[in-house]
Order: sequence, then C-alpha cells, then structure tokens
Amino acid sequence: MADFQSRKPRLDAPYAVGVDLGGQNVRAAVMRRGDREPKTVSLPSDAKEGADRVRARVVEVVQKAMGSAGVTLDQVAGVGVAVAGHIDPVTGVIHWSPNFGHMEGSTFKMFLEEPFTEPVGAALGLPVYAANDANAAVLGEWKHIGKANVTDIVMFTLGTGIGGGVVSGGRLLTGSTGGAVEIGHHVIVAGGRKCGCGTLGCLEAYCGTDAILERALRMMERNLESSLWHRIEEDKTNFKPIIISEEAIKGDATAQAVWEETGYYLGIGMGNAVNLFNPQYVILGGQIRNATGLLAAAERSMRRHLVYSIGRTCSVIPAELGDHAGVVGGAELVWEAVDAARS
Repeated sequence: MADFQSRKPRLDAPYAVGVDLGGQNVRAAVMRRGDREPKTVSLPSDAKEGADRVRARVVEVVQKAMGSAGVTLDQVAGVGVAVAGHIDPVTGVIHWSPNFGHMEGSTFKMFLEEPFTEPVGAALGLPVYAANDANAAVLGEWKHIGKANVTDIVMFTLGTGIGGGVVSGGRLLTGSTGGAVEIGHHVIVAGGRKCGCGTLGCLEAYCGTDAILERALRMMERNLESSLWHRIEEDKTNFKPIIISEEAIKGDATAQAVWEETGYYLGIGMGNAVNLFNPQYVILGGQIRNATGLLAAAERSMRRHLVYSIGRTCSVIPAELGDHAGVVGGAELVWEAVDAARS
C-alpha cells in the first residue's frame, strides 16, 4: 500500500485542505496559502464509535469541503489534520488520544497506537499530514502573526485544559514522536494539586476550568457577601468562568481575587516558558484569556518569575485565529510540506 505520509504534496496545486478533528465535531476547509478566515464545513466526529468510523468521518468532511468549494483532487496539494491527542507527525500514528475510542460494554477504550494518516490518505488519494491540535494551532498563529521577523513564540491555550506549543528558531517543536510541547503538564507546584493526567502540580491543575471554579468556591466560603453566591442561586448547574468574569467587571472583590490568583499561577508557567525558550512573544488563546484582570495578573507574575535579560525582549499578545486555529494550522502543515519538497 502507498505510504501517504511520505508522499510529496502536489507542488503546483493552489489549495490545501485544513481539518480540525475534535471530540465532538470534525471541521474542514479548502484554503489558499495565506487564508486565515476559512469557510468551514462540519460533521460529527463520532469519537466513541471506533477508529474506522473516525477515519471515515475525516474522509467525508474533506470530500464535503472540496465539494462545497468546487475543487477537484488535482487542485489540492494535500490535507493537514489537527488531532486532539498525541500523534506522530512522521509515522502518522495516533499514540494516544483520550477523546477517541470505542465502547466495550460499559468501558470506554481510548485510541492507542491507531494508524491515521496512511489509511485516510489512501481513501482520499491525497497526501495527509497531521499534528497535535495545539501544535497545529501554534503553527497557524505563527504563520499569521502579522509581525515581521518572528522566529520564536510560545503559545498557551486556556480552557478546560491548558494546551499550547512552541516555535523555536523558525521551526515548530514536535519532539521525537510528536508529543512536544505539553505545556499544560509541566509542574509548577511540586507535590501540588492532582492533575487529570495523574501528575501532581501541573499548570493545568491550577489554571484549567475546574481549578478556576474550585478556587472561586473556596474563596466564596470566606466571603459570604460575594455576588457570586447570587449567581449560583440563580443557576447552580451553570457556574462557569464567564460568570466570575462578569462579576469581576462589576467590582466583586472575590471574583477579582479568583483571576488574580489564577493569573499568579499562569504567570509561573509563562515565566518558565520564557526562560526555557527565549521567545519574542507569548501568545495567549482560548476564551478564558478574556477574563477581566487575568492577563494583567499573569504578566505581572510572569515578569517576577523569569530572567530579566531573557524576558525584556518578550511581549505578551492575544491569539488572533480563534476557533479557526486548528483548521488554519492544518492547512499550514500542508504548506510546510510543500516548502520542504521545494527546498
């Protein structure tokens, strides 16, 4: 069978297909080089219905995107997929992904060592490239940063978990098997809070959504006058970070303290990253980054936890691609392959 992971892209084709494969949906768009606002199509990813079904969904969404754009196979250089999980960009094998798998009775068996790019490429008749979704997003942000001579960035994506990645010396860091950079799982408090990954003290354990909500509840117990109590009474099942942000805007001291403390821990992680990678920019993405007071607190903490001579040339800026980062980053995987084939 053809090795689609090593097949070179069509160098004269004007389009790439970017794909973002998530636990709920798989989205795709046909894009020209430089596009940053893709017109996406979407299908359910059927994440818990097994590897064959998930791969078939990726094939279907690519074909749907091409049909919607009126593009034929010979006009497509290749397909790039941002995958939620640990995927090897060389072999195209998903080593591990907690979002995808199948049910055996009442037990969910997640993806382990599942071939991905080769069977998808064989079904499509196109070369397929893949990367971890956070790494693909970093690649997309870097390529579309809109600033001259940027070769080094670190990105944090703030949400249920903490993702991110690194471009260093003009190259996306993926590690020996595609597992770099799990920035949310570096330890910032030795022996600290239990993280979902099983380790103690990870950045995610202090700055992910669950940690933020637990912090808010703990602080509320010390201030029974906080307006957050009223918001919980209105809807006990819908307590989310956006509510804490809304009350911080109104001046609630407890809500403001939640973001101050969250920013403190996030800043430790940011400072560590600056010390390790000496970036020109730290880029913050994800909806939580918009919380009132969070970024200012995080940058103050970052500045306290870095080497001054390294950090003085680093700026903190917001991500620009939003929900399109995975699709745009997937397309950029293809253009990277085109450039490598031409060199």
